[in-house]
Amino acid sequence: SCIYRSWSFYTFNSQSKWPSIFLFQVEMVPSKRLNVQKFHFGGTPRKVLYHSDSRLLLVLRTDLSDDLCSSDVCCVDPLSGSVLSSFKFEPGEIGKCMELVKVGNEQVLVVGTSLSTGPAIMPSGEAESTKGRLIVLCIEQMQNSDSGSIAFSSRAGSSSQRTSPFREIGGYAAEQLSSSSLCSSPDDNSCDGIKLEESEAWHLRLGYSTTWPGMVLAVYPYLDRYFLASAGNCFYVCGFPNDNPQRVRRLAVGRTRFMIMTLTAHFTRIAVGDCRDGVLFYSYQEDARKLEQVYCDPVQRLVADCTLMDVDTAAVSDRKGSLSILSCLNHSEDNSSPECNLALTCSFYMGEIAMRVRKGSFSYKLPADDALKGCQVASNVGDISQNSIMASTLLGSIIIFIPLTREEYDLLEAVQARLVIHPLTAPILGNDHAEFRCRGSLARAPKALDGDMLAQFLELTSMQQEAVLALPLGAQNTIMFNSKQSPPPITVNQVVRLLERVHYALN
Repeated sequence: SCIYRSWSFYTFNSQSKWPSIFLFQVEMVPSKRLNVQKFHFGGTPRKVLYHSDSRLLLVLRTDLSDDLCSSDVCCVDPLSGSVLSSFKFEPGEIGKCMELVKVGNEQVLVVGTSLSTGPAIMPSGEAESTKGRLIVLCIEQMQNSDSGSIAFSSRAGSSSQRTSPFREIGGYAAEQLSSSSLCSSPDDNSCDGIKLEESEAWHLRLGYSTTWPGMVLAVYPYLDRYFLASAGNCFYVCGFPNDNPQRVRRLAVGRTRFMIMTLTAHFTRIAVGDCRDGVLFYSYQEDARKLEQVYCDPVQRLVADCTLMDVDTAAVSDRKGSLSILSCLNHSEDNSSPECNLALTCSFYMGEIAMRVRKGSFSYKLPADDALKGCQVASNVGDISQNSIMASTLLGSIIIFIPLTREEYDLLEAVQARLVIHPLTAPILGNDHAEFRCRGSLARAPKALDGDMLAQFLELTSMQQEAVLALPLGAQNTIMFNSKQSPPPITVNQVVRLLERVHYALN
């Protein structure tokens, strides 16, 4: 793998020393300028989801100034920043997580909260004795009839367009938030040719609520008809009997030794991340309604976030600033112990904690590649757009990991080995680059290449590039190649074309 860091980007500004909290909405359109809207919030946004049917943002907020409520879920107009409606939690209750889950042809919002004050985890990593609440919110559409009455319609998948900001909706006074945009104004009732209907509105209605033993820290949709939820060191497979969002049934339960921090799924595979044992893979048997652990992390790891690339591979970030790729190499679950049977296939120390890790789409194939299929450089470009990783960190960085072919990796590995020791591109303070990027990982674990280091090659002059490639490597920087024969000499053109291909796609 190879990593490229693009630029710093803040979605939330929740610095406690600042009197105001902001939500930044960024529009990224290929071949167009970047548009940014800044919305002032009366609390700290903890998670933002986009509801496609209403075309509204669903925002989980904490640290509200309301004396009776310190946390809520609200519907926000992405054009003006107006809070159109909100569902307020109980006094002292704090929202922890939320996800959109499919129920029949509709979508509901599943929210996990904490009803207890104090820490959720003991120093040993076990869960404290706390309580939390699992909440199901129905996203309903209200229509103003000609007689002035309000009609409720709870349906998803409709083709109706998003509403414009309202001053008062369903008894809630809409909070008008300040906004500054480079592209659109709050008074503009259309965007990209979409006319906003003022006869429609959306609100959140409580469908189901129950108290669980433990803070509900993670929820995740599963197989389009279930959802996963964790409380303490337990996680559950839950369903809606008869597609009724007002009823939730726990179908199966799994337990770990320590506090569960994350839940994710890919097809039938479930990945559970806890605060000590790392990532655990489970499979769910629908007929028997039973969860079975099949794979386990080879090392102890305090998981920050996790995403499944496929049923056998997970990208995991930890609280020490590393991102690791774990995979089951034999692809066999039969007659194998689930203890420490995952292999570390790649590791990279970022120096920042990635709180969100997601599988993304990225391809660095140029339009000219179709016309150059006969060339060796173009023929080596594969379709890797579905195997990239996007990570966002606490310090506001967005980091992109992209897979490389073996030939590309060997080529850039040889270039990086020279860049880290060349006077023009080596670390300024003389630090050991390899030691820093391998911090916290196993000695023989495969390493990801450093895109920031490799990008310096494009900033050099032609003579400097030639000097870097001609630099002999010492014993500690000797590169091991699979072939017994000496590798062919590296040319500047090979390196520049490969690096420019990636940067063309990023920019």
